[in-house]
Amino acid sequence: MHIKSLLKKILKALRLDHQKVVKSIRVWSINSSLSQSMTSLVERLKAIIPDISNQYSTNDLSSDDYPGFKLRAQQAFQCSLMLKALTIFPLDKKIIVVDIGDSAGTHMLYLKELTKDKMKIDTISVNLDPQAIEKIRKRGLEAILSRAEDLDLGKRKVDLFTTFEMVEHLHNPAIFFHRLAKKSECNKIVLTVPYLNASRVGLHSIRSKAYKAITAEKEHVFELNPHDWKLLFLHSGWNVVHDEIYYQYPKSIPVISNVLSWFWRTTDFEGFWGAILEKDTSFSELYQDWED
Repeated sequence: MHIKSLLKKILKALRLDHQKVVKSIRVWSINSSLSQSMTSLVERLKAIIPDISNQYSTNDLSSDDYPGFKLRAQQAFQCSLMLKALTIFPLDKKIIVVDIGDSAGTHMLYLKELTKDKMKIDTISVNLDPQAIEKIRKRGLEAILSRAEDLDLGKRKVDLFTTFEMVEHLHNPAIFFHRLAKKSECNKIVLTVPYLNASRVGLHSIRSKAYKAITAEKEHVFELNPHDWKLLFLHSGWNVVHDEIYYQYPKSIPVISNVLSWFWRTTDFEGFWGAILEKDTSFSELYQDWED
């Protein structure tokens, strides 16, 4: 029996509302996982953009409800990685940041505000969805309509690429990373992906036999563990110089942490893996048959 169905049956037998119980567990779990600095960053992000309900093209979120709270915590993790990556740049230099897979311009607005007293940042957002591009441009940000794999910025200089929960949606992430390494002089990427201990093919719409139209935003293709992502990056021209895992549950509570790990693995993801990459073509140049 599928674990979600079993959980529903147990809660029903106990006369408990399944959705309310699961939501309460998740909210407590995420709250308990956040450090003081991360909690403070979440509050800063709320002040910068109070409403994130239109973050995605296919999902409406309430900023104050569980999905919005979960997303804020993820965004705080992602912003902390961007801030780490920017520490290598001189303060008097204008920084060009390109966010690939940006659905609403939110991260770029966060970044501009978080660094406004330290450096000047110009941003470019990229998405294949015209609705996302329209939302971003309405916020006064530059946006390009393009598939990630086909992105061509010409001679525009880029200092930092960012991409958050995007590469697991690609049919060929190796081609995406290889083309970034080959076509751009940019030497840094910040990214996050769902964290899994064991790699797998996603394609959850097929697993659930959902015979309906689906967009790239709603479907994962490859869900890899950090070790396999690192191999793919090296193959494609990039090396991980910093990485960390944001778990959606506290890691230090005996027994309870193990139960929560199981709970998140079976109902969502344990957390998210983030990395800062530097260009390193020592392996990618040895491969002779790239699809260029």
